[in-house]
Amino acid sequence: MRVKFCGTASIADMRCAVDAGCDAMGFVMGVTHQSSDVVTPAETAEMVRQLPPFIEPVAVTHLQGTEDLIRLVKDSHCTTLQIQDTVDPPEMDVIRDALPYLKIVKAVHVMDESAIQTGKRYERYADALILDTRTREKIGGTGVPHDWNISAKIVATTAIPVILAGGLTPENVTEAIRKVRPYGVDVHTGVKKDGVRNPEKTLAFAREARNALKNE
Repeated sequence: MRVKFCGTASIADMRCAVDAGCDAMGFVMGVTHQSSDVVTPAETAEMVRQLPPFIEPVAVTHLQGTEDLIRLVKDSHCTTLQIQDTVDPPEMDVIRDALPYLKIVKAVHVMDESAIQTGKRYERYADALILDTRTREKIGGTGVPHDWNISAKIVATTAIPVILAGGLTPENVTEAIRKVRPYGVDVHTGVKKDGVRNPEKTLAFAREARNALKNE
């Protein structure tokens, strides 16, 4: 089970995720809604420079303009782009043409059954989908789980990898993985303590995620 820790805002956050054996690390930039742990592309680029090999740096953003998204990836030196807000699917091909090395992950907010069709709409254009939760104020990092039954349907009917996010914690990630069967899981607020990424929670999350399917 692949594990991404999102909301990396400092070298301490980065080392915490690396020590837990993460596969990917998210950097929140270019926000238009409420969000925590926001960093600049320059700050991200400095952290990416210090990132060990074999860990994927992910630019997580609310931006929607094609040129803005391309510039964000270039300036941050990330190799994966996670688009949290709405973009026209063909625009993702424009981004891909400009940055041939880039992997694109498109967020689908699982609020009701319509998320299944939203996922299908982006399936041909994205390298993966990430199933997340949104509120009136936030389009990511809500700490709120969604209906895993819907997420499981999306995984079962989607040809590309599907990552599960939204309100995951060390305590519920095993149940979530067994229910949804995702390609990977993504956590932000669920491994925090007193507003900061916590080493014990981070290690526990990675351990629970990786062991979720071993004892079935």
